[in-house]
Amino acid sequence: MRAEIAHARPTCARHGMGSRALFQRAQEQAYFVSAVNTLAQAGWCGAGGVLIQSDGVLLGAVGVSGDTSDNDEICAIAGIEAAGLKANPG
Repeated sequence: MRAEIAHARPTCARHGMGSRALFQRAQEQAYFVSAVNTLAQAGWCGAGGVLIQSDGVLLGAVGVSGDTSDNDEICAIAGIEAAGLKANPG
């Protein structure tokens, strides 16, 4: 399910925070985040969804899957920064 996970991770942009921050919020407010996720039909799972910014403007997000969540996030950040943009993991 790597493709589905990678596809789900950038939905963090809908929430305006990286998937790592969403994961933390889910631990603190599980019912709220679950309800919003269901309503928005936005699946996400763990770190690996990283916001893409330029000059303080949110452009979108990228999701990576295939290794541990932490390594996926490192890859996402590297790709964003290689494109000359700012990565915001959370």
